[in-house]
Formats: sequence, structure tokens, C-alpha cells
Amino acid sequence: MSKKPLTINDLEPEVRKKVLAAAGKTRRSPNKTFTVEHERRYALRVLAEISDLSQSERARVLARATKVNNV
Repeated sequence: MSKKPLTINDLEPEVRKKVLAAAGKTRRSPNKTFTVEHERRYALRVLAEISDLSQSERARVLARATKVNNV
């Protein structure tokens, strides 16, 4: 019989907080300051990476990326 390994999520909240503090890590909520400006900046970075492709090739690559992202 193999035992399931213990993960950080299996610990009680108080114990988890102490373990993370001892490791120098804290649990933070996700960054909720993803503004429209950030969205534009990342979109331009992505398009810059695929700028050497034709428009139809870019559409295919972006469609594939969207499909992979939804999985």
C-alpha cells in the first residue's frame, strides 16, 4: 500500500501559515490590478513575437493559443 504524499494544502490553516512563514513564503491573493494598459502591453508583446508571420498565420497561431489556454 503506497501512501499519498503530504502537501501544503493538507495542513491545518494555522500550521500551513507557520510552515510558509518559516520557509519565507506567504500566500497572497492574485494580483487584481491587471489594468487595460497591462492588457494592451501584453497584447503588443505577443504580436511583436509573431510579427514576421502573415495575417492568416497570425490568426491560426492566436486561435491555437486560445484553444490551448482554454484546456
